[in-house]
Amino acid sequence: MKKRKVLLLLIILILTLGITWIIEPLSFNPFDEVKIPKAKSEIKFNCDVPHFAVNSELETKANKIINKHMTSNNFLGVTAGLNIENCGTYLCGAGFVNKSAQKRANSDMLGRVASITKPMTAIAIMQLYEKGMLDLDKPIQNYLKEFPKKPKGDITIRHLLKHTSGISHYSSKWDAMSFTHYSSLVTALDAFKEKELKFEPGTQYTYTSYGYTVLGAIIEKVTQMSYGEYMKKNIWDKAGMSNTTLEEQQVYNNKSQQYLKVKSTYIKSPKTDLSIIYSAGGVQSTAKDLLKFGEAVLSHKLIDSTSLEMMINATDGLAPAKGDDPYGFGWSVYNDPKHGKIIQHGGTQPGTSTFFAIYLDHNMVSVVLSNSFGTRQNAFALSRDLASLVLVE
Repeated sequence: MKKRKVLLLLIILILTLGITWIIEPLSFNPFDEVKIPKAKSEIKFNCDVPHFAVNSELETKANKIINKHMTSNNFLGVTAGLNIENCGTYLCGAGFVNKSAQKRANSDMLGRVASITKPMTAIAIMQLYEKGMLDLDKPIQNYLKEFPKKPKGDITIRHLLKHTSGISHYSSKWDAMSFTHYSSLVTALDAFKEKELKFEPGTQYTYTSYGYTVLGAIIEKVTQMSYGEYMKKNIWDKAGMSNTTLEEQQVYNNKSQQYLKVKSTYIKSPKTDLSIIYSAGGVQSTAKDLLKFGEAVLSHKLIDSTSLEMMINATDGLAPAKGDDPYGFGWSVYNDPKHGKIIQHGGTQPGTSTFFAIYLDHNMVSVVLSNSFGTRQNAFALSRDLASLVLVE
């Protein structure tokens, strides 16, 4: 009888410790109210451009918007930023980068960018296209013999870029969580390359991260470099993105703990391995670096204006009228009736929700990085809220 009681107490103790580890309560003292850190910002603006309503109150107004999101429990930890060409930069962090340690988030918080990786990969493909190393309309087996031909038709790089290849996406949220490490993107193809296509390539649209894994594998084969090496040399270094890397198995300074939002509670996220989708969603970065990426796109540091026009041409897109914006090469393309053409990409995966936008007609970049899955709509809303402070109606 005593042994049963001891065993029961031991089970209760283990469960209590496990639940406590997952939930990470901010305080064990019910009388100790922990305050969520408010917005802490930095701003460098010297703006006299007629397209924008930038004034001395911008920082105060932007911080107020972010604090309202935090008060509404829309985020646990978040960083956000705006950059306007020939004008300046606003950056801000709020909430916790680590809940149990009560470490506050700041504008240098490092986190997963999720599918913001896709436009980076698409730009890398366009760099190789500019050099004559790729043909967008030849079967991918010209560059990647490891990927088998499919009965439903040939897949081209153009199909992969536009999500019209027929390659399937995750079958469920559980399928999106991988714990296997792959030594290269060519090796990662083994996880899905034998699956049949959903449709004949070029006839329908299905968003697929695995399609962008194939693009990463093509980059590796054509350049004889790893995906990470190519991106560092040709994208991140050129854009001045000194804190952007692939997420690998090591410790990083100021790296955020990863969380999931379950109703109103933030719990620890499982540590998934992103190597199967490095070129689709395996990059980690900061808000500051992503603003630099946007600047590099606008100033044509990475690809020329003709290639960018090809990327943002969504007139032949097959994305549905509802649920997805027209999709170009790695970008969702949105024509706003007030603010003109916007190219953008959001993302979500265990430990993050993100949104990134370039307002092409205004040379402005907006970014939001949250450290929690389940906050994607809030990231989108915050990005738009901040942009609205600047854009003239």
